Amino acid sequence: MRNRRGYRRFQQERKAVSPVVATLILILIAVAAAAALYLWLVAWQGGVTSGVGNPGAQSTVSIGGSTSVFPFTALAVTQFQQNNSDVVLSNNQGGSGAGMLSVCAHNVDIGTASSLETLTQLEQPISSGGYGCGQSPAPVITTVAYDAVDILVPSANTHGLVSMQADTLMTIYQANGGGHAGYTGSATGGYTFPQTQGVSYAGTVTTGIVWDQIPACLVGQTCGGLVQAAAGVPAGANTGTGMAATVSGNDITGTTTPCGFLVCAGPFAGTAATITGTATDAVQPWIRSDNSGTSQSFTARLLGVGDSAGTQAGLGFGGCSPDGQPTSCGLVIPAAQQGNGNPAVIAGVGGHPDAIGYGSDGLARATGSGVAIVGFSGVGQTNAVLPTTGAGGTIANGILGAGTAATQYVGWRPFEFVTIGAPTGEVQRFMQFVLDPANNQNFATESAEVSIYSI
Repeated sequence: MRNRRGYRRFQQERKAVSPVVATLILILIAVAAAAALYLWLVAWQGGVTSGVGNPGAQSTVSIGGSTSVFPFTALAVTQFQQNNSDVVLSNNQGGSGAGMLSVCAHNVDIGTASSLETLTQLEQPISSGGYGCGQSPAPVITTVAYDAVDILVPSANTHGLVSMQADTLMTIYQANGGGHAGYTGSATGGYTFPQTQGVSYAGTVTTGIVWDQIPACLVGQTCGGLVQAAAGVPAGANTGTGMAATVSGNDITGTTTPCGFLVCAGPFAGTAATITGTATDAVQPWIRSDNSGTSQSFTARLLGVGDSAGTQAGLGFGGCSPDGQPTSCGLVIPAAQQGNGNPAVIAGVGGHPDAIGYGSDGLARATGSGVAIVGFSGVGQTNAVLPTTGAGGTIANGILGAGTAATQYVGWRPFEFVTIGAPTGEVQRFMQFVLDPANNQNFATESAEVSIYSI
C-alpha cells in the first residue's frame, strides 16, 4: 500500500516538472537558433560587402618585353587595376627581343618593344632572323608612346663633356671595344659609316682613345669656360663642319691640342680650370648584352650604321642585319662593360668616371639615375641637340620633322604593343585604357616620355 502511494506521488511530481523542463529546452533551442541566424547574416553581409568592393578576378593579362617601356606600362597597369579588379595584369621586362619572341610564342598576351617593329620581321621564322609569329592570325602593332635613346655619362661628368658628334662616338666604340676585326675597311668588313664623310678605316685599330683625344663639345658651343673652335686640325683628319677631328685613317693625334680642337675633354694644359679629371684615362664604352630596341635605335639612328643586308629604308631603324644589335654591327665590347637591360647599363655608366653609354631617355631622367645626358649631333647635323619631351620638344620635332635640324633630336623611337591578331576581351580593354587621350598624356608625363597625342 505504501508502495502504491509512493508511486502515485512520483508520477504526480513527474507530471508537474516536465512542462518546466520542456519550456527551458525550447528557450535554449530558440536562443541557439537566433545566434546561428545572426552569425550567418553577419557573414553573408560581410561577404556581399567584400564582393561588391573586391570582386574575384575573372581573367589575367600578361605583358612582357622592353625595359624602356616597362615604367610607362607599370603606371598604366596600376591605374587600370584600381578600377578593374576583375582582371589581373602581369607586367614583366626582359628586352624588346624577348618580348617579341614571347608574344609570337603565345607566352604573353602583349609584347612590348622600344623600336620600330615590322610585320615582315615578326612573321618570319626565327631561323630566317624573324620572331616566328607567322601570318595567321597576323601580328598587330600599336604605338602607345614615344621615347628616345640618349648618350650618357656619369652625373659628375668629370671630363667636362658637353656634346658629341656621331663621328666621335663611333670612333670611341670602334677603338675602345677590345675587338676591331669588323673595322678593317668596307671591302672586307662590309660596313659603311656615313658620318666619316668618306674617310676610310684602313687597317685594324689597336689602341684605345683617352679622354683628351676627343673634343669637349662641338664648334661654337661653350665648354670648359671657352667657346669651342678648331685650333689645329691634324692633316688628313675629318674636317667636316662641327665634326670631331678624330679620324685620320686610324691615327688619332693632334698638333696644337691632343684632339685638334681648342678644348678637348679634359683636362689638358690650356683648358679652363672648371674641367677636372684624368685626361689620360681611356674612354669606357658600354652596350646592352640583351637583344633590345634601345640598341637597335643606338646603332641605326645615332651611329647611322648599316650594312648591305640591313634595312636603312623608311625611318632608318634597320641598322646591321639581322637585328641591329651592336654585335651584329661588329662592335665587340668587353663583358664587364655590358648590361642586361637599360637599368644595368645606366648603373654601369653612372658607376664609373670614365664611362660613356646609351639608354632610354625616360629612365635616364629618373631621379637618382646617376647619369647625365650629353648633347648629340647626328649624321649630317652640324649642331648638338639635347632630347626634350612634350609636344614642342626636340623628340616630337624629330618625329614630325618640325622646325629646323637644330631643334630635332634624331634618337627618337616608338613604344609599341604587339598582339597576335586584333586584341579582344580584357586585352582590348587594357589597350583602350592606355590609348585614352587623358590617360596616355598622364602616363607619358609621369614616365618622362612623349604621348602619342603630342605628335
